[in-house]
Amino acid sequence: MSLLQAIVLGVTQGITEFLPISSDGHLILIPALLGWQRFGLGFDVVLHGATLLATLAYFRADVWRLLRGLFSGGEARARERRLAWVLVAATVPSVIVALALEPLVENVETLAMATQVTVVAGFMLVTAGALWGAELLARTTRSTITAAEDIPWKSALLVGLAQGFAVAPGLSRSGTTIASGVALGLRREEAARFSFLLSLPIVFAATAKKVLLDVIAGGQALPAAGPLIAALVTTTVVGYAAIALLLPYVREHSLAAFAIYTALLGTAILTVGALT
Repeated sequence: MSLLQAIVLGVTQGITEFLPISSDGHLILIPALLGWQRFGLGFDVVLHGATLLATLAYFRADVWRLLRGLFSGGEARARERRLAWVLVAATVPSVIVALALEPLVENVETLAMATQVTVVAGFMLVTAGALWGAELLARTTRSTITAAEDIPWKSALLVGLAQGFAVAPGLSRSGTTIASGVALGLRREEAARFSFLLSLPIVFAATAKKVLLDVIAGGQALPAAGPLIAALVTTTVVGYAAIALLLPYVREHSLAAFAIYTALLGTAILTVGALT
């Protein structure tokens, strides 16, 4: 792996992990487009670890409040404590669904690159449909939940369930969770905030699993130190910037632009594939 490849894929991961357009999908598409080989599970672990760092850095104040609320009593931190437990509960269906679908996802990774790209395109169309559907619901029904701390338990569990399905390549994790939150009555900005906070437990658990079971126990190789550090730093910095840009954007704008992007990209890939 060259330094340039590490930086390009770090930028790709940093942007697409947080914008609702699918990071896993783009990490398949970009190497396929540029004629690069996939760089292995060890490199993927580095990228996902970096997005975890970006999320923790941006939401450090929220995370600190949630941790204090989780381990303290009294009314002063009741809202933080409630949100912390809601996030824990919503992670449970995410983990169950993700584990159930893991063998299917691993099978996709063994397919020929052209087939993987086709799968990504199909799930990008699903992402587009989810984003567009959420916008249609948001326009016909008023958003009634003004803060993530007030999300009903049932709605939180449904968002968590949606997050579990996003292990499919091309099905955006942030896209499915933000769309689900908006469809269930959360304001877009708070749906995005809830989505990113909800990502912390499952991304941490998935990264730890891959490090312990696949990289260390399985003997998966890591890139050289230079490209590895470049990818880690690039992904973290770009990811932080992506969150900082997305939250004010969705406060004032709809999710339509992301729906159009994923729909056009998915359609273009399938069309080209059908013609070749």
